[in-house]
Amino acid sequence: MKKCLKFLHFSAAFVFSAAALPSSAQPLSEVSTACTGGDLTCLDQGWSEEQRQWWYTVSQGSRLIPLSWALALKTADGTSAMYGPANLARLGYLPNPASVANPEGLPVGFVVDHDPRRTADLMCDTFPETCRSRTMREPWIGLNCSACHTMEITSNGTRFRVDGGPALADFDALVNGTEDALRATVADAARFQSFATAISGGQADAETLSSLRDQLNEQLDWMAALRAINHGEVIAGPARLDAQGHILTKVSMINGAASPADDFASDAPASYPFIWNTHQQTLLQWNGIAPSILKLPLFGRTTDFGALVRNVSEVIGVFAHIEANRGYAGLGYDSSTRLTEMVGLERLLSRLQSPVWPEDILGAIDPVLEAEGHVLFEANCRRCHAHLEPDDLRTPAGDQMTNLLESGTDIFLACNTYLRTTASGNMEGQRTLGFFGDKIDEVDATRKMLINASVGSIIGKADELVSALFSDIEPERGTIIMDTPAGEVLPGVVDPVKKERARQCLTASDPLLAYKARPLNGIWANGSVPTLYDLLLPARARNFAAAESDGSGPFRPETFGVGSREFDPVNVGFTSGGAPWTFRVRDDDGNIIPGNSNAGHDYGNAAFTDSERRAIVEYLKGL
Repeated sequence: MKKCLKFLHFSAAFVFSAAALPSSAQPLSEVSTACTGGDLTCLDQGWSEEQRQWWYTVSQGSRLIPLSWALALKTADGTSAMYGPANLARLGYLPNPASVANPEGLPVGFVVDHDPRRTADLMCDTFPETCRSRTMREPWIGLNCSACHTMEITSNGTRFRVDGGPALADFDALVNGTEDALRATVADAARFQSFATAISGGQADAETLSSLRDQLNEQLDWMAALRAINHGEVIAGPARLDAQGHILTKVSMINGAASPADDFASDAPASYPFIWNTHQQTLLQWNGIAPSILKLPLFGRTTDFGALVRNVSEVIGVFAHIEANRGYAGLGYDSSTRLTEMVGLERLLSRLQSPVWPEDILGAIDPVLEAEGHVLFEANCRRCHAHLEPDDLRTPAGDQMTNLLESGTDIFLACNTYLRTTASGNMEGQRTLGFFGDKIDEVDATRKMLINASVGSIIGKADELVSALFSDIEPERGTIIMDTPAGEVLPGVVDPVKKERARQCLTASDPLLAYKARPLNGIWANGSVPTLYDLLLPARARNFAAAESDGSGPFRPETFGVGSREFDPVNVGFTSGGAPWTFRVRDDDGNIIPGNSNAGHDYGNAAFTDSERRAIVEYLKGL
């Protein structure tokens, strides 16, 4: 059964444990995570505590702001610490106790990057004062993959954690909140003085204050430029992010082009995927943009290059510093990316098992109903979703792509990536893969430049990689077919630009214009619209039809609360009553919001009876 790729929603406000930052009198544990004590249960997914702590704390080269700034920064309204436990908990990030690996007691996935040799001269054209003042050489705070791929659930007072599950956090609120907090600091003289004193550890002189103000303004100019492109009408909210949009925006800003010439906002948010069994898949990301097609010997072991490109792309999007505005990809771009650590994370992830339904917490699975659901699943869903046991880490996943017309899912994650173009700057005339692949034109597909930046960053970090090994990485692309099927494009949507982009994507034949179906082991720790039961209901929305469905229903909910962490073990998802944030398919005028459509994964859903839907949900619990 294909997942509704755009519509897997979880979120919540979570309160940190009281001990967030260690006092000087407290010894730091060598190995300490929230799973080692207290009232949190971590499911057994094949990792040791040492492995879990490394996953939570190792840097991939992400650098958002200097650590000293983060520890001194107040929220925009000045009421609390921006990177303090209460505020980050409000944004949905999870606690991780202080330890040797995490001395500041930062949340899961909030990591410190510090290597003065590698970072001293990075992005000095963009941040000249930050380089001159040697702030680039200081520890910086950033995120690693666990920040977006760790889930916590509550059920009747019991808390438990799922590693590799979709995060319930609001990434955009973190990034925009950081910018707003820095801007408020610069704008208020007393607040700026207090901030400077905290960073310097005492009274800051006039020269220090002047330099710090210049550094803050450099960061604010950069953040504002990114935000101006990223900003769109669709609010992602908790548990969703237009990750590919953010990554492509970053690429359009780092290639040295005088003007990005980019009119695509990051307005196609999708839920974070669960990431167990990724090493067994042939195509990575929702739209298969990162093929897993070449194995390379790295650091004494075989590593999948497609996964490495995906991970480098992710770090480029989440705050890596990279010099793609100069040099040549084939000779390597200087960057803050940490290749050894990313290879290690990918190998550790290959040992992560999918979570087994915890019957002692969520209740027993009904064996009779599960057996009935198994029969229905085999008849209706197995053709797209191969079977993997939770501890099967070797069998190929059998993932496959379904085109946008057939899947029916909100198209804009795939469509924006396919259509988006930008000025190429320093990448003009280069090959996508350095010495191989398509040449990049003056204005070209931004995804080509992403491959160029990722490959250049990898080559810049690994002597083991020889450029000739990259010759077959980029997949062949299909040809565009302009014949329009009968029916209206995006009935219920009124935005003419969006409808035209949808027409181009729904009438083209290209591998990128598709979404992935994969094995569903552990799917219970996901959820859809807002539960698995709701996913089995038909949607009123359509991508291509004479009109929206006008049947009697029942239909998937188009408005529901997001922000509760309380699990619903019957419908398999999260409760929405009393949630602090509301997801909406339609605007106040009843028009579908592009990027928020809940169409998709409707392969005869209306034909199921309610008892059949219940049986399928019961079977899915046990996968």
